[in-house]
Amino acid sequence: LLGLTQHMEAAAGVRRAVAMMGAPRNLEVLRKMGLAPDYWPVPPKPCDLVVVAQADDEDAVVEAMRRADIWLAARPPAGALVAQGTALDDAPRTLAQALARQPDAHLALVSVPGAFAAREARRALEQGLSVMVTSDGVSEDDEASLKALADTRGLLVLGPDCGAAILDGVPLGFAGAVRRGDIGVVAASGTGLVELASVIHRLGGGVSHAVGAGDRDLAEAIGGRTTLAALDRLAGDPATKPSVLLARSGSPAVLLRAAERAAATGRPVVAHLVGATDGLPAVHGVTWATSIADAARRACELSGVTAPPWETAALVRPDYAPAQRWLRGLYVGGTLCAEAVARCRGLAPLSSNLRVDGVTPSARFRMPGHHLLDLGDEGYTRGRTHPVLDPSLRVDAMFNAANDEAVAVLLFDVVAGPETEPVEALRAALTAVRERSRARGGEIAMVAAVAGTDDDPQRRCAVVAALEALGVTVMPDHVTAVEAALALLPGGEEGR
Repeated sequence: LLGLTQHMEAAAGVRRAVAMMGAPRNLEVLRKMGLAPDYWPVPPKPCDLVVVAQADDEDAVVEAMRRADIWLAARPPAGALVAQGTALDDAPRTLAQALARQPDAHLALVSVPGAFAAREARRALEQGLSVMVTSDGVSEDDEASLKALADTRGLLVLGPDCGAAILDGVPLGFAGAVRRGDIGVVAASGTGLVELASVIHRLGGGVSHAVGAGDRDLAEAIGGRTTLAALDRLAGDPATKPSVLLARSGSPAVLLRAAERAAATGRPVVAHLVGATDGLPAVHGVTWATSIADAARRACELSGVTAPPWETAALVRPDYAPAQRWLRGLYVGGTLCAEAVARCRGLAPLSSNLRVDGVTPSARFRMPGHHLLDLGDEGYTRGRTHPVLDPSLRVDAMFNAANDEAVAVLLFDVVAGPETEPVEALRAALTAVRERSRARGGEIAMVAAVAGTDDDPQRRCAVVAALEALGVTVMPDHVTAVEAALALLPGGEEGR
């Protein structure tokens, strides 16, 4: 669907295109986007493919639809998408049929609209499979019920909204290629996990397993069920020595319980709660880290790997125009955005779509001030592909920054691991940021952190070089990028 959308949007005069299934929730998303007709001549059914284009004129819409027909006609038949040698009529159509083909399978990946994800995850658990739920939109009650069921059966539920994990050395979701080693990781489930694992790799360490527990797992209602179960499994894994516990939200009491459970194994533990660097209780055997990168470095040291500090280039503050004042942060993941918010708490006024005490809640740039947005939040991804894979939402936000004369620094994250080339889609927007700010007599400083390794299909070094060629300052880890962005603001550290 993403490929179809991009193919239609490539037509001249097309402003926006959308391809999605006709589920009621998706139709509501279309309505809110202003792309739904006032009257459907034929009401879409949930199994229908709905293709919409918004364009300058009727001819452009017709061309977009023609391109959609050509694209769909060129797709391989459904049978070609089944395992090689399997006839279409013989393809498994249910979970039970698939298990009959692969009786040794132990993990099901559930990626369906959130309204149906809990049902499919429950079916997998009842068949004796652990589950990685990439879907968002799963209620807290359903998550608690699924994880309680998994506990009774000795299984795991990764997620919901689990974008990344590494199990037995195999990267899942948008996790990248990370050296196999003896460091076990239990984290939320997205960019924070990828950042942590990739920094461990680049420092010379390696990861045995990285379990994405889900952002709500440490809430009181969930009780850390996946986190605790994953820690128990790591404790029983002879290939795992130190463990890292990374959380971005949740109950401090549940986090403390998880830290104590990890420490009880007798193996060293590094723990980090994003945004909390002071006041955490001392736990014997647990080292509290001050950032994601610090957690990675401390875990490597416990693994016997000591790396020198990063080498970073000197920062040069641009000649800003008088109106330039604000920081704009555009993230594809919540954990890194939360780390940025925590580091920027001294800025005022500061707003974010993340719920953080002392930070103004806002999902738009409607008020003056510093803004940090998690574009991977459910409010943005409902009915559309996650921005790690579909960059269009962030591209629009970058053009917004390019047109805002008050923006001084643009801060963003990039994930190098997936097959999708991450820089090319941002090229036009980043070029506009630079050129339009210069045309106004100033310049917007651009700072990025790239999560990934040189073993990824896109190769982190190539992604970094491409960004730097566009005038972006790339720092070796995320927290260093945030500190660089703060230093580059007009007034630098004084602006805090």
